[in-house]
Amino acid sequence: MTKTVAIIGATGLQGGSVLNSLYDTGKYKIRALTRNPKGESAKLLLMKYPGIEVAAADLDDTESLRKAFKDIDIVFGVTQFFQKQIMDKIETGNVDAEYNQGKNMVDAAIAAGVKDMVYSSLDSMKQNSNGKYSKVLHFEGKNRIQEYLASKIDQIRGYFVYLGFYMENYVDFARISPEDNKTVEFAFPLDPDTKLPLADTAKDTGAVVAYVLDHPEECLGTVVEVSGGYYEAQDMVKAFTEVTGKPARYVQIPYEYLPSEELKEMFHGLQEFGLFNGRTEFIARNGKINHTFTTPTEFWKNRGWTGPVSSKQ
Repeated sequence: MTKTVAIIGATGLQGGSVLNSLYDTGKYKIRALTRNPKGESAKLLLMKYPGIEVAAADLDDTESLRKAFKDIDIVFGVTQFFQKQIMDKIETGNVDAEYNQGKNMVDAAIAAGVKDMVYSSLDSMKQNSNGKYSKVLHFEGKNRIQEYLASKIDQIRGYFVYLGFYMENYVDFARISPEDNKTVEFAFPLDPDTKLPLADTAKDTGAVVAYVLDHPEECLGTVVEVSGGYYEAQDMVKAFTEVTGKPARYVQIPYEYLPSEELKEMFHGLQEFGLFNGRTEFIARNGKINHTFTTPTEFWKNRGWTGPVSSKQ
């Protein structure tokens, strides 16, 4: 019997990657969930993936989730901290905003009779740092959602994937050097030789989720990391120049330049404790996954991006 998978955030990076990979297997019926099923992004999904269903779902609206999960066997769940819905609540002191969305998702799935949920989570930076960095709310919220889902094992089976440091972040942290107006600078507070488990979110996530669904006994209740391996923070910059031929450099900025305590503590935690808390077991597991993980060089080749536009142009 063909199982039906509901994918939350199907128009986003993670959900879109899961949709693409599961669709390519031909094993599943797919219901792509989005807040706006009549929007252009949803219309593009229907054109790109004939035969899928697109439905409305809002993580702040439990009833919409129950309807979206009707007759669903498996849910891929993801919560997005850095979005207006969450940030507005955080600014008013509601630090549980992301957790509440995740709890809504789990409760609605249970109410609808969903059997399995794959949730995109993260380690608790507070736990990894022995309490030193407790303000990384987008880590803590996801980890609490993971704990809540795991506590419902008698009602729904929970599986967990952890994304490595997004390669896409390098685009967001890029600027044209004000010194020569041509060199692309990638500005981070991390030491340039800091080892990061990197992930091409759009390319790598779906393949790992497909593996989880194909190996339920192996992956039940465990963490399956999404990353091709560890790289130095500056390796993405070297690869950018290799691919584009454009001059680029890694710029280590002071932590004080970051706009929030959330980001300051996150980068401090990454520097001192790592994103996966130093785990390397996933590298061996990758050999069993039918997927070639993206390298920094391949990311820039696939991206086709040659740097930000100079403000002086």
